[in-house]
Amino acid sequence: MNSLIVLKKARETELCIQAELEHIERLHRIMKTSGKSRRYAEEIAEKLSLLETQLNENIDRAVDTKREALCILSALDGYERTVIYRYYILGEDWSKIAEKMYLSERQVYYYRKSALKKIEEKYDRRDLWKSEKELKI
Repeated sequence: MNSLIVLKKARETELCIQAELEHIERLHRIMKTSGKSRRYAEEIAEKLSLLETQLNENIDRAVDTKREALCILSALDGYERTVIYRYYILGEDWSKIAEKMYLSERQVYYYRKSALKKIEEKYDRRDLWKSEKELKI
């Protein structure tokens, strides 16, 4: 599988989990501050239970996806690894990464480009070479 696809999938699962957590937290606040009936609170509690079950399933999938992505990141070190880790594993955006690392966005994009090139050279081209070799056999 293409390494960039694996990284994108890891980011997508992280962002999905973050959104689900925000939604669950919001429902918890509504349930606590709700002055409505007990029945209403029970309905919200039931929905929360279902959402939390779904969240746990998504977290399990995310762990597997991130494990794959971390294997890919092992080809990197320093700023390149940190930039790619923060974007694809933690789900941060480029400006936040630049701010946290005390870099300009331009530097962050440079490290991103350099890191993705190294990843491609290490993983994707090797797979391409293997598939060409297998075709000749």
